[in-house]
Amino acid sequence: MKEVSVSSNLIEQCKEQILATKSHHKSIDSDTNYFTDADLSVLGQSWETYTLYYKNVKKEYAIYPAFIYNPGRKKVLNHFLSMDRIFKTDFFYNKFETQAKQNLQRELKSL
Repeated sequence: MKEVSVSSNLIEQCKEQILATKSHHKSIDSDTNYFTDADLSVLGQSWETYTLYYKNVKKEYAIYPAFIYNPGRKKVLNHFLSMDRIFKTDFFYNKFETQAKQNLQRELKSL
């Protein structure tokens, strides 16, 4: 990115935002919160869209047998369900939170 004259500050900000998608904790930077909320927005889509998403996740981890995949996936789902708020910004929270929790619970029951 430096080769195309992107500032070091912007490169560092991009790096921090990408790394923030690993934990999805609330940031002091509102842009990062919007970025991570956008990353998670698929969780709050219709059940049909969410189903396609989680089936693709399962394909991505197809190398692992169910006895390994299912407990790991349950851990991820429970992590999000245990959060006070999945979405950090009011916009994403108001738009997707309820549906996201329903989708996560529904997938969890299917495992």
